[in-house]
Amino acid sequence: MAGLEEVELEFLRSQRIGRLATVGPRGQPHVMPVMYQLLEDGSLEFDADGVKLRNLSGEPRVAFVVDAMGPKRGVAIQGRASVVGHERARLEPRRTYSWGLGS
Repeated sequence: MAGLEEVELEFLRSQRIGRLATVGPRGQPHVMPVMYQLLEDGSLEFDADGVKLRNLSGEPRVAFVVDAMGPKRGVAIQGRASVVGHERARLEPRRTYSWGLGS
């Protein structure tokens, strides 16, 4: 699992909503806003129902973005998500990118 930098963790803790991109059965992306919880190990948990749940069941690769404007800053995460409970999923970061967060 990719390690998030402390500045990235601080930013993720300061936000509540991100955008999750899953892959549909025909290869089409599906992007939806989700509320997330950052866990101590650097993974993120979020609700997964409907299309998100169906997509994750067939293809675990996802992308997740949390950003803020004024000033522009954010964290983008690529990784794999798995269903961990009733309509609940966990994203394990594999690659991360950030911008505007300082050093």
